[in-house]
Amino acid sequence: MRIGSVPYLNARPLIEGLADVVLDVPSRLTERFRRGDLDVALLPSFESVRDPDRAVVPGICIGSPGPVDSVLLFARRPPAECRSVLLDTSSLTSVALTRILMEERFGARPEYRPCGPEVDPRTADADAVLLIGDPAMRAPRDGLETIDLALAWREWTDLPFVFALWVARDEAVAEEAEPLLREAKERGLARRAEIAAAAVPSLQIDAATLTRYLTERITFDLGAGEREALRRYGEGCRRLGLV
Repeated sequence: MRIGSVPYLNARPLIEGLADVVLDVPSRLTERFRRGDLDVALLPSFESVRDPDRAVVPGICIGSPGPVDSVLLFARRPPAECRSVLLDTSSLTSVALTRILMEERFGARPEYRPCGPEVDPRTADADAVLLIGDPAMRAPRDGLETIDLALAWREWTDLPFVFALWVARDEAVAEEAEPLLREAKERGLARRAEIAAAAVPSLQIDAATLTRYLTERITFDLGAGEREALRRYGEGCRRLGLV
């Protein structure tokens, strides 16, 4: 079975012990899946909104009750006053979430421009910068307001947020993959402290902070609250014409 995942720390508990997993940023992983290069992939939740008929492996996700610490908007001014926003194009889910919150919660109508994950939000030519994943956790934030988008969503909707799901080529593949992926999740949840410690050299963040991230900031169960959050998120995407 050809399996793909995002390369970020928050996905590592879900792929623990799996062999030959293709790793790529969310947007490119989605392209590979759409081309048929992968049988099952840990895709951005935006993909399930864009195509609600996608086969989803039940019970597993990357979500957050808020805050999440790794999907951040670095702003020079309050969100309602922002006139320009740079969007890390690595994640369509977080890009859409940014637009929903900026336009529907904060009432802003900024100009959006793409950027890569290497941008320094302190020197960027914009009022705010969206960064996701490990780059967001490492980014300098001196003198900037840092808006955690999962927390902003929770405060607005009283719901968790779902960032990624296991999406399969069809229902038969989803059924075949489910026990394999559940076993990987069980292994990974039991080893979160070890996974966090192994990430310290690359992320240059202390083990205690990374362990808290994997045990308190990220949730891995797709339950009723998460499904309602997906529905609300999908409604927002459709209202703004994003899908």
